[in-house]
Amino acid sequence: MSIARFSPISDVVSLREAMDRLFEDSFIRPNGSWSGLNAGQVAVPVDLWETQDAYHLRADLPGLTPEDIEINATADTFQVSGEFKAKTDVTSEGWLRQERRSGKFSRAFSLPMQIEPNKVDAKFENGVLELVLPKAENVKPRQIKINATK
Repeated sequence: MSIARFSPISDVVSLREAMDRLFEDSFIRPNGSWSGLNAGQVAVPVDLWETQDAYHLRADLPGLTPEDIEINATADTFQVSGEFKAKTDVTSEGWLRQERRSGKFSRAFSLPMQIEPNKVDAKFENGVLELVLPKAENVKPRQIKINATK
């Protein structure tokens, strides 16, 4: 009869490797699919939030220039699209690992309140796109004063 030693470290390491693979397969794999994406489309993470006067979006688009990005807005929707172009300076036989994403992306959003499409402000700095989408004046909540008569 032999005694098997319990080693919690090996269980933790194998769990971490499994979680790393799950994370990589779910989020990092360049041509992996997220629900809602077409085949070959790249996922772009965004933050979208609302303030009293506007909607705000922040999107990570590393490696792109403003010319690579297209933004379209209507009164109640907006879309950000473009393409991450693959570098062709390495032959296909030379790759050991290729994790950087390439391909087209498109994110479209419907907004609960109408915006002013002509007043959308877009800034792009250090690979991060920031949009400010001002709410339309006619849909902003207004405080009503009561005129009292004596």
